[in-house]
Amino acid sequence: MKEIIIPSVVFLFLTVMVVAGMVFYFRLTLHRTEIAAMSEYRRLAELTVRNQEQLQGQLAELATRLTDVERILRSVE
Repeated sequence: MKEIIIPSVVFLFLTVMVVAGMVFYFRLTLHRTEIAAMSEYRRLAELTVRNQEQLQGQLAELATRLTDVERILRSVE
């Protein structure tokens, strides 16, 4: 009876260790892909902020031009 129990326990232990190793590996792989995706989102967010700042600068320039045109039109009246 002991001849069967000891190898069975060893086999069960090794099986559990292999499965735990596989779960750890695949979770690590999943985590790495999530990090890569998050870095892409961060890059896109930074690009969006830069574009928004540029557009706000252009909008401010257009507002000053509009003010100048309104002043010229009022002076003509």
